[in-house]
This record gives sequence, C-alpha cells and structure tokens, in this order.
Amino acid sequence: MPKLINIVDFSSPAIFRIEVNGFLDENLSDYFGELTISYKTYENQKTTSCLTGKILDQAALVGILNLLYDMRFPILSVEILDKEKHAI
Repeated sequence: MPKLINIVDFSSPAIFRIEVNGFLDENLSDYFGELTISYKTYENQKTTSCLTGKILDQAALVGILNLLYDMRFPILSVEILDKEKHAI
C-alpha cells in the first residue's frame, strides 16, 4: 500500500495537471491564467485536453474546476505534480 503523505495544503501553491474530456481550444487559455494546454489523442481517436501549471491555492483550483464544469468539459483527473517550496 502506498504511503500517504501531506504534500499540499489549502493555502500553498502547487503544480497541477488537470485532464478533461474533449478539445479545449487554446483561445480559451486566458481563462486559465498561467496554465498551458496540451492534448492527448488515444487509439480510439478520442482527444483529451490537459491543463498544466502552477495553481496558487485550493480556492484557485476549485475556481478552475468550476469553470471547466460550466464549460461542460468532463473532468477526468486532477493530479499534483509538485508542491512549491515556498508559500506565497
């Protein structure tokens, strides 16, 4: 069983990757601040979009997830890639 560790808290920035079902147009990147948009195409020709970058805190993360929900993009995964070393 993997060891559970506390790597992020409510007010610390972290690097996240959020994957959604569908093609998120790069023209919408202004809505997502510093996050970059990339794409994956699977064998079944389905495309997913990945938003990757620094999110300042949990409130900002929830705001991004709500925006994706409002835009009708099903959220497939949210992954913490790295915790920032210094709080803002």
